[in-house]
Amino acid sequence: MKKLSLLLASVLMCALLTTQVSAQTGIGLRATPDGGGFTVKSFFNRYLAFEGQLNAGGILALEGQSFNAVGLLEFHIVLPDPSWRIFFGAGLHTGVWDRGYRYVSDEGRYMDDKRGIFGIDGIGGVEYKFKHIPLGLSADIKPAVNFLAEPGFFDHNMFGLAARFYF
Repeated sequence: MKKLSLLLASVLMCALLTTQVSAQTGIGLRATPDGGGFTVKSFFNRYLAFEGQLNAGGILALEGQSFNAVGLLEFHIVLPDPSWRIFFGAGLHTGVWDRGYRYVSDEGRYMDDKRGIFGIDGIGGVEYKFKHIPLGLSADIKPAVNFLAEPGFFDHNMFGLAARFYF
């Protein structure tokens, strides 16, 4: 686990040190079928970006509710019309998952089943940036795997639509 975190941090630091930071930073909202949240995407150059997300999941469906922070390193492929990009990447998430269960502790108190989560994420999607207004719209799929709190596939906030204001 530490090796994976160190590897991702090293890749991010190398990207920061070898590229000029672009003035392209977008802030917006990401909606998912079971929740949503905030998103920030900052481009290092034309092809490499870092995206941060704060997501709330399981609000409308799925088992339990979650709140997590996600960091993603993304590679963008500019299509022949430069307004369109295809992107893919990977990153990490951490947060809290409330499974919605209550149990009786050893002391006889009722306790909620809230657990910390940590895992890896992948992302792939398409983004359209308008030419005459600073707005970008994207659709993505972001599968995740938890290593803590019941290791395995984590389907909260997996499909998303985002709108970002770029400055």
